[in-house]
Amino acid sequence: MALFACITLALAGCKTLKPSDFAANRPQFDILQFYTGQTGSTGLVETSDGEPFKRVKTETWGHMEDGELHMTQDVTLENGVPERRTWRIRRLDEHHYSAWSENVIGVAKGEAWGNAFRLDYVLVLNKSNHLTHLRMTHWMTLQPDGRTMLNVVTVRKLGIVIGRITEIFCHESEAISAPRSQ
Repeated sequence: MALFACITLALAGCKTLKPSDFAANRPQFDILQFYTGQTGSTGLVETSDGEPFKRVKTETWGHMEDGELHMTQDVTLENGVPERRTWRIRRLDEHHYSAWSENVIGVAKGEAWGNAFRLDYVLVLNKSNHLTHLRMTHWMTLQPDGRTMLNVVTVRKLGIVIGRITEIFCHESEAISAPRSQ
């Protein structure tokens, strides 16, 4: 009986994090507003064991058109050639979004609450080989300054975590501007 009680307690502690768990957190994260204009990021790709694998850098340009965000992103892995991705992101209701990109299967699904945004999709590395399909889960959290965002991505292949990406995004204009006077 004691073993059953321990197992029940352990399982109760295994709560799955949901975007709505961030509802009270501020500042409010509006992904459409955050990616309008120019942003940039630097980050690290890690193996499933947490070993650093490669650095990553992105440059992103976005604008609103017909009620959706049109975004172009250059993703560069360490010592690599930039890979360009284009995205369209549309708000469906107060908390839900849909997104499309040329190397995503179907529609990416997003959910925003408080300072957090989760985006899930399947990324295709090679359209002729289904073994190159990767399930991407982004957890983006807007930081207290309202200009910086932490993006943690879990990468799965065939249901198994094969890596993580951690990036810090900020608006380029903010990154290079002079400090504000008080």
